[in-house]
Amino acid sequence: MRRLTPLRRMGTVPRIVIGLACAAAMVAAAGSVLKVDRGRAARNAALGGEIRGGDGKLRLTAAQWSTVTVRPVELHTFSSEFRTEGKIAIDQDRSTRIFAPYAGRVTQLMAAPGDEVRKWQLLFVIAAADSVDAQKDFVVALATRNKAGSQVSLARIVERRMATLAQDKAASQREWQEAQANLTAAENDQRAAEIALQAARNRLRLVGKTDAEIDAFEATGALTPDAPVVAPIGGTVLQRKVGPGQYVSAGAGDSDPLFVIGDTSKVWIVAYVREGDVARVRIGQRLTFKVPSQPARVFETRIDYVAPSIDPDSRRLLVRAGIDNADGWLKPEMFASVTIVTSEGGPTPAVPLEAVIYEGAKARVWVVGDDRSVALREVRLGQASGRLIQVLDGLSAGEKIVTRGSLFIDRMTSSGQS
Repeated sequence: MRRLTPLRRMGTVPRIVIGLACAAAMVAAAGSVLKVDRGRAARNAALGGEIRGGDGKLRLTAAQWSTVTVRPVELHTFSSEFRTEGKIAIDQDRSTRIFAPYAGRVTQLMAAPGDEVRKWQLLFVIAAADSVDAQKDFVVALATRNKAGSQVSLARIVERRMATLAQDKAASQREWQEAQANLTAAENDQRAAEIALQAARNRLRLVGKTDAEIDAFEATGALTPDAPVVAPIGGTVLQRKVGPGQYVSAGAGDSDPLFVIGDTSKVWIVAYVREGDVARVRIGQRLTFKVPSQPARVFETRIDYVAPSIDPDSRRLLVRAGIDNADGWLKPEMFASVTIVTSEGGPTPAVPLEAVIYEGAKARVWVVGDDRSVALREVRLGQASGRLIQVLDGLSAGEKIVTRGSLFIDRMTSSGQS
């Protein structure tokens, strides 16, 4: 039993050594952590002393100033407005839809979409039965007029002869009076024939015949079924829905027009206003819009028409305005993003959006003093317009603020306080 005692003492020695080593390691680790914390605190204190003076204002170093941008607060006019969608449309006061005036088959097409046409220029020709009937009526009226003219000539001859015989007592007074009555009746028939001929001539004009063609037809009497259709106004052919040989019906009805001609030097911008914004729309308000083909260009005009009722299908109110389009950039049916300005405000201070630092519900900006110190100031903001936001309270025009780098200063001060 005594021999085992040294062995037990030898087993307890390593345990003591291990315990002492662990304690020493823990002390060393605590010392290193303490050094790190002291070093970080020293750096934060140095940073705070570098950017914050004795008066509590921040003063940046030259290197720090190089990372920020300063600009004065400017005045900007903010307007009450709302956005909606719209499109470019044909000015109905400068365009017309052309239908076939009579039924028949199209034999010639003289204009294509995009062509510039003059007033009374030929668009297409129809082989129409109405044209033949009108020419027949003209022939009958012409023959009746000629016959009436012959009757008048004969009645004049008879009346003169009876007048001479009555003076020579070779004919009775009654016979002379009958000759006079026959002349008057012949002259009345001639006037009626002239009116009927003029009506037939006008009917030929209605089927597209010119005066020169009517005169030639009066001289020759040659019938032709061709009925030309001409442009009633000058402009651009915006639409054509007819082809060669196609049979067309007379009148408008429910069909689409064969041609649409319009002057595109002035077009309409049509906007569709939601029901919630209807009460804000008035004639004369400023309207601006953009089109996808020219995203950087803003077109401006004023509303000249507000529809009296809401469209039952789209539940929108139609408003429109005219816009000059001399350069031809605006095409009918082109989509547009529309902004309607409902009220014009006065100039107020405005700052760039990137200059504002938000902390919950509060908004602050860094204001640069005359001594190049920087101080954080709370402001009350209004509406935004593009890259600017309205300042209702807290800033005046001309004061200098940090626009680029405001977050850098904010983080820098936050790290200095931690």
